[in-house]
Amino acid sequence: MQRRVKKPLAPAPSAGFLTLKERVCQILRQEIIAGKTPPGTRLVRRGISKRLGVSPIPVIEALHQLEQDGLVESEPMFGHRVRVLTAESMRNDHVLREAIECQSARLCAEHAISQQLEELAGQAEVLDKLVVSDPGGQTHAEKHLDFHLNIARYTGYSALVDALAKLWFRRLMVLNTLTAATLGVPDQWHAQLVKAIRSRDADRAEKAMRKHVLYNVKQQMEDLAKSLKT
Repeated sequence: MQRRVKKPLAPAPSAGFLTLKERVCQILRQEIIAGKTPPGTRLVRRGISKRLGVSPIPVIEALHQLEQDGLVESEPMFGHRVRVLTAESMRNDHVLREAIECQSARLCAEHAISQQLEELAGQAEVLDKLVVSDPGGQTHAEKHLDFHLNIARYTGYSALVDALAKLWFRRLMVLNTLTAATLGVPDQWHAQLVKAIRSRDADRAEKAMRKHVLYNVKQQMEDLAKSLKT
């Protein structure tokens, strides 16, 4: 049985009960995504255990989960560290994201109910305002993630949501590592995407999502190349 949580561990969110492993995983994930624990940082189990006030067991379990998510990697005789960014890993993630997001847009256009599409439109409006007022903030990142995951959720296929969430965790880590402030996007960038999905035309929705996903990819790859040279 897992022991009672000590004060250093952040409180669980209001949305349901989380185990110690899940709470440790959540904290470490947020720190990695936000850039507080940058790529290459060694993740020492004992240090994390002491800092969060938990036993080593949930820390070990959380690190293994984060490794499955692609945020953490391990090496023999070294242990775990935050995943190091490489051009190959970024190219792979971009290709996977394009495939999943475009298919999600198609299926969302075909299967989402009217209420869900209305919710997406409302989210897009809020998100487009945050792009201007708080482009590099935590609220913007959370709203951005939730918006794209909802498009996948409204397809009715949970596998798309699970796969996309892991890609987005890695994407946010990259954005916060390479570009502290989100690069500028066209006006009503997310509203335009929702408009295409609401048309119920799967081909139009896919085309709009592909344009959305590929925007700034070249710039991100160039930023990575510069960072690897320094």
